[in-house]
Amino acid sequence: PYPKCESSGSSLALPRRGISETMSSDPATKPLNETKGPNYGSNGDVGLNDYAKAQLDLEDDMNREKLLEVAAKMNEDEIHKLSKKNYMKLIGDSYNPNLRKKDAYDAIYKVMGLPEKGAWLHTFEHFLLWWMIGWLTVLLLLTAWVHPGLFTNLPIYWPFWLEQVIKTTFMLSVAYIGGYIVEKHNVKVNYTRKVQHFCAYLIPLVMRLFITSKGFQKTLAESIIVEWWGYWWTMLSFFVFIYPIRTRISFIDRCYSSLDRPEDRPYTIYWITSQIFLGYIIMSVYTTFMTWTGEETARALIFIPVIITGIGDGIAEPVGRSVGGKIFVEGLKYQTAGLGSDKRYTRSFEGSFAVWITGVIAIIVLWDMFFTWYHVLCALLLVPGASTIAEAYSPHTWDTPFLLSTGAGILWAQTFIPAGLGSMLILLILGLHVLAMFIIGFIGARNLVLEKNGVALTNSDEVKL
Repeated sequence: PYPKCESSGSSLALPRRGISETMSSDPATKPLNETKGPNYGSNGDVGLNDYAKAQLDLEDDMNREKLLEVAAKMNEDEIHKLSKKNYMKLIGDSYNPNLRKKDAYDAIYKVMGLPEKGAWLHTFEHFLLWWMIGWLTVLLLLTAWVHPGLFTNLPIYWPFWLEQVIKTTFMLSVAYIGGYIVEKHNVKVNYTRKVQHFCAYLIPLVMRLFITSKGFQKTLAESIIVEWWGYWWTMLSFFVFIYPIRTRISFIDRCYSSLDRPEDRPYTIYWITSQIFLGYIIMSVYTTFMTWTGEETARALIFIPVIITGIGDGIAEPVGRSVGGKIFVEGLKYQTAGLGSDKRYTRSFEGSFAVWITGVIAIIVLWDMFFTWYHVLCALLLVPGASTIAEAYSPHTWDTPFLLSTGAGILWAQTFIPAGLGSMLILLILGLHVLAMFIIGFIGARNLVLEKNGVALTNSDEVKL
């Protein structure tokens, strides 16, 4: 969604790459991975390579514009090795003229080589504007055709519209609280972003299954219309973060701070809105199929992949940052790429284990929604493990569609296993699930890009070990 900038002779006109990657060819420059130091929150900018240190004025009155431009090319590890002072200057403060976040956005556009005026018109955010308008137009036309009562019978349906306003207001309120603690209390964006992400799926799903489904729809078509109106209103709470809105309204800009990780710039909105929308499609297909087949109880099983995505993936990052590479194999982690980006991001096996254990707990808690006891065992054998592998291979910040489609796909397929099977057939089915999990795990483990102590493993013997 963004043009690649051409080299202009300036060291800041490089494509979107980490500084350690950019300067690795210079023998006089030590790569970041060879300079280990404390993580974000240290007393100085330790762990940065010589190039980064040369670019940054490490005094308190450092040139923020220079920091923003250099940080636009930093990778994840480099950003999190900045001191608290410099990290918070990078984050910005929506209500502080000296630390306004607009400077950060403009610095990104400058590094990308976009025009000084109207730069955002060349980004995904401009496309999102027209996408939301098109989505709204389609909804209006389909509602007038399939469920006109939502417009013409307001004495009955006004609570539905009130729910949508309340939901969007709640989403923005959560975002503002998250943005406030990020800007004022040094809480990492990585954590507040997960809360926003989880709410984006949980709130529409709760309303869909327990509130709006009871009184605002009578047919399957009406059910789909009601569901997608709910998704549009939820997406609205992310759409308002586009550049021309967030740079003019301080309240919205602070809300945006709750999900704008510096290492995700300039893809923050692209990554989160695209994966949320695709996740809505997956959820809608699953719940619509279950409604169509009359499996109202099984329809609620969609909560399992949502819990894995929201809670499991949510705690994976803090687990990875606190104990990653310290429990299973000392210093061993693996790498993944970002969607449409050449940056590499690090994940830990300990964090991935959090995804697995969350899946196990979710299935055990919701066991009474399954048809039989062996449906529960089948889910336990396959869903947590397959979801863990899906999370490991998904692009950075774009793991939601992989987690949801994997979990929902397996649970949907298992609805075709009939109840009342004999013991031999049950053993055969369980055995096939075990075999499938071993195959998925074996293929997955062989193709991971490993790193140890921050250095990618290239020696075949080390990788095999």
